[in-house]
Amino acid sequence: MASKIELISNALILIGDLPITSLTGNARAQVVANNLYDNIVKAELTKYRWGFARKKAQLNKDATAITGTEWNAKYTLPSDLLTLVKINPNQPYQIIEDKVYVNHSGDLFCDYIADVPENEFPVHFAKMIEYALAKDFAMSVRDNATTKQIMAEEYLNASRMARYTDSQQHPITPIQSRPFLDVRY
Repeated sequence: MASKIELISNALILIGDLPITSLTGNARAQVVANNLYDNIVKAELTKYRWGFARKKAQLNKDATAITGTEWNAKYTLPSDLLTLVKINPNQPYQIIEDKVYVNHSGDLFCDYIADVPENEFPVHFAKMIEYALAKDFAMSVRDNATTKQIMAEEYLNASRMARYTDSQQHPITPIQSRPFLDVRY
């Protein structure tokens, strides 16, 4: 769908600046984009459990010995993991560096939010990223607090719409239990 350059260029256009065609160079917009882009995108990916960024994986058990901890096994987390959502089987765990420590010795699976490439961003998320970039670029590129405030408001609207759209990507299972009604029969 979108590329890194397209997202950055659209954000620059939103704040009234010229689009860029490359990230190499010493122009103010290029320097700002190179320094802020990755952190902004990763932060946005971790703020919500986006369906398009959610992955499942079987974790590999780490064979090195564990000493001095309350855990009896450790498993290596996926390299593209940004946020761990859950592990299966469900049990207490602790993340230390790139390992998850558990008291489990069998197969371990996880659901997680991955660092997905830009070409996998759905339209609603890409638009939200453009406003998130524009909000942060406004002061750094244009020195304009008014534009920053306007972009912050637009970002909030785009964020709400993106979360709503993403939430519609899977069916909602209605609650089947009716204890207050069932007691009457």
